[in-house]
Amino acid sequence: MTNLGEPVTLAAAAPFELGLSLRALAGFRPAQGDAQLGVDRVHQVFSLADGHPVVAEVVPAAGGVALTGHGTRGEADRVELATAVSRWLSLDDDPAPFLVSARADPAMAPVLAETEGLHQVRFTGLAEGACYFVLAQRTSQAVAGSRKRRLASAFGPPPCAHGGVSHQAFPTLDRLAGCSVGELAPFTANQRQAEYLAAVVRRLAEWPPGWGYQVPTEELLGELRTIRGVGEFTATAIALRVLGRLDVAPAMLPTFTRAIDTLYGPGASLPELLAYYGGAQVGLWGYHVRTGLAWLGAEPGAVRPARAGSSARTPQLRHRAG
Repeated sequence: MTNLGEPVTLAAAAPFELGLSLRALAGFRPAQGDAQLGVDRVHQVFSLADGHPVVAEVVPAAGGVALTGHGTRGEADRVELATAVSRWLSLDDDPAPFLVSARADPAMAPVLAETEGLHQVRFTGLAEGACYFVLAQRTSQAVAGSRKRRLASAFGPPPCAHGGVSHQAFPTLDRLAGCSVGELAPFTANQRQAEYLAAVVRRLAEWPPGWGYQVPTEELLGELRTIRGVGEFTATAIALRVLGRLDVAPAMLPTFTRAIDTLYGPGASLPELLAYYGGAQVGLWGYHVRTGLAWLGAEPGAVRPARAGSSARTPQLRHRAG
């Protein structure tokens, strides 16, 4: 593949460290193996709006990252790719309000020691993320990820090669919306999930370009909840992990509630924690908690706050939240 022009620098809200994003990508099970990770760079393929695949090469740069697009056809492609990469790495998300709260929370000290400078790593686009979260319903991450990759191979553009590596881009929503339920069924757990997947891609394909990134969060969630097959988990997951809505609370799945118990101690008050980290960046708190504990290799009971036990922490959180 050829690249057009010189690398372009994309600014990131400070603090930001690309190395932490690469570490997060290495453990991001839904996209396992999709990105080619190096010591200080990543190659990731994206489907442009017309389905054309482009490989983004991202390396550190002062104040953000440097992006080179391999396979771009002109300035319009470069602009579209820059927007996609900025969203993928959440470069514009300002973590400062979250960090003010987290630094004042003793329980977060071991997490921040690992994650400060990390921005949320999202899916490469709405099509990939929405399909994954439908496929993940009542299914393990590994199985859902495998089905997502098979879906990409079946309906995505032809693989493109760069640096001796073949990259498979995910199909666009328009391409998937043209598939019948029967065509989608081999990539799902059952007939009902195939119907859900078809309903989701068809509805999302009707959205105006960029609509999901622009509307108020409640309007976005309301729209998602009306789609057949999209319950509360899928709606909030798409809003947070795909469209980057950090004001959406993480889903209270058993894995997350166990993480809270690990960090704050059994009986921690989830409502008070959500209130304390509420508002604009509660989703970023949840992302740092799960990512940081994974990096620490923490098992339940292995990490405790400076003031252990819910009885010591609850009044402090109530005072600060109020």
